[in-house]
Amino acid sequence: MAIIKNNQTEEIVYLNTQHTFGRNRHIANTHISEKDISQSHALISWKGSDWYIQDHSRNGTLVNGEYINHATVKLSKGCRIQFGEHESTQWEMINLDSPSSYLKSIQNTSNIIELTSCHAFPNEEKPEILIYPEDTTWKFEQAGVAVDLAQNKTYSIDGEEYVFVENQVLEDTMDNGHVVNNAYFQFTLSSDEEHIHIKIITQNLELDLGERVHNYILLALARKRLADVNANHVMGDQGWMSIDDLLADMSKEFGKELDTYYLNLKIYRLRKLLIETKPYGYLFSNIIERRYGEVRFAHPYFQIIKEEACIGEVLAMTN
Repeated sequence: MAIIKNNQTEEIVYLNTQHTFGRNRHIANTHISEKDISQSHALISWKGSDWYIQDHSRNGTLVNGEYINHATVKLSKGCRIQFGEHESTQWEMINLDSPSSYLKSIQNTSNIIELTSCHAFPNEEKPEILIYPEDTTWKFEQAGVAVDLAQNKTYSIDGEEYVFVENQVLEDTMDNGHVVNNAYFQFTLSSDEEHIHIKIITQNLELDLGERVHNYILLALARKRLADVNANHVMGDQGWMSIDDLLADMSKEFGKELDTYYLNLKIYRLRKLLIETKPYGYLFSNIIERRYGEVRFAHPYFQIIKEEACIGEVLAMTN
């Protein structure tokens, strides 16, 4: 995230996509109390891949010692911005990264959790809280229950209260529906099914997810969906499997008793892997869909191969 720092007070401010500086507390993201500051003095905003400052004040704004008045200037790292005559209104751009949503501590406002991928608290080995993106929202999951993070709502993380700030880059919310709709998951099994390799195949591209423990979860859920398709269940009912049944299946497969904590950890790691798989893995990060007491393989198209033979598939119809 972009950061601007006050040269006198050393206050740090994380910039929103549209960030107003001014004297009116009700409309300014950053309040400046000096009397020569306009109610809404200037706007710093993210456009394309750069940050810009637009002055709309009575007295103008200094950028690197030059006055701008009702004009827009592109910002660079190290830019010095002074909104009024007093030195307390002088700031410096110290980071030009693109904006992202974040959680801000109420107790310590300099404590920021920038949301860029999957996050586990207190740690990934023993996560009690999971935060991850799904479509255009951020999910907050605790004890297997996931809710959408909501603007200005407070959440407790590691004994500290945080406020969620939605800071999505609007132009990044592209419609990639054609990628998802033309993709299918390919499961390749060894003869004893001890090895499960997964790829996502979309158009002329293969996203290799490799062989991992959580692949068994996806395979079990894909097989449940395949059985429901073959039984002519409607799409909305296809693939749902109770968490108890899935855990019983996994416990039998791995030869030890497994619980929901273990399942949630594996789902988290799968989701993180997908988000980090370039270029389109993030589009499939919600591959495991949840409802009360049940989960399912969320993508309608997949293929299961064993010993070089297809043993089951559901693929999109092509003309």
